[in-house]
Amino acid sequence: MTETLDGVSYADSVPLSFERVAALPEGAALAAMLLEDQQVLVADASLDEQRPITDKKTDEEHELAQDLQRLEYKVNVLIQLVARLIDQGGDRPPACNIRLSSSGLEWLAGGDEVLPGPGIVRLFVSRHFPQPLALPGRVLGTRRDADGRWVRFAFEGLSLPVTELLERLVFRHHRRLVAGTRSAPRS
Repeated sequence: MTETLDGVSYADSVPLSFERVAALPEGAALAAMLLEDQQVLVADASLDEQRPITDKKTDEEHELAQDLQRLEYKVNVLIQLVARLIDQGGDRPPACNIRLSSSGLEWLAGGDEVLPGPGIVRLFVSRHFPQPLALPGRVLGTRRDADGRWVRFAFEGLSLPVTELLERLVFRHHRRLVAGTRSAPRS
């Protein structure tokens, strides 16, 4: 977690691009962007979900659960193949170190100068689903730490469903980080 983002956050390295805009989208354009974001976040959550098969089921339920798991596996394989084909087209921006929360994000700027103002961040949060989130907001400025210069970006105009799905995404990743830290061997 970081002190510059509100609430729980997580760090990752994902493809990211930033587009400066004169004004943030409104009305139908914003609604269409947020609907696509909602679909990406729902797809990521469903692809990320693991359904364990428990022993407390009847034989018929157990067989149905196994069939469902095989079907999910096949769909996941197809999605991964499509993602690889899209990656071969070179449409994804380069990976960038980020820190993401439900209220905003920071990304490691590298050599790019990003001035405060409105913009849209395109962020590929799912390694399985080859469509980016397009998140409107404002660059607030930059800050420096031992890693370098971080661009601070606050989301604006997000719908409640998109905000809630972002919270769930961040929480899932944060929970995995905490679980991984707890299960790591101590030296």
